[in-house]
Amino acid sequence: MHALDATLTEQLRVAAREVLATRPGIALDLRGVRRRIDQDKLVEFAYTNVELRGTMTLLLDLGQITLIHGTLGATEYFRATAAGMLAFERGQ
Repeated sequence: MHALDATLTEQLRVAAREVLATRPGIALDLRGVRRRIDQDKLVEFAYTNVELRGTMTLLLDLGQITLIHGTLGATEYFRATAAGMLAFERGQ
């Protein structure tokens, strides 16, 4: 198993935030975020679900995304917060 270096990890964080920030009000599960990153070709390297999950955890801790549990509680959905949208728009 490979590990992303700091530069690639940051690129994955930016890509995940972009996916959510450009779709305000829409919540995606982890698979949906990954699908959008891959479809939109936001990164040009391989990454694991564990690395993407770590990215989402950091964005949650920074307050740039929020976690919403599905109706029955098992599925986790992510949505950009106002802070996340502003950070994306400002290129921060």
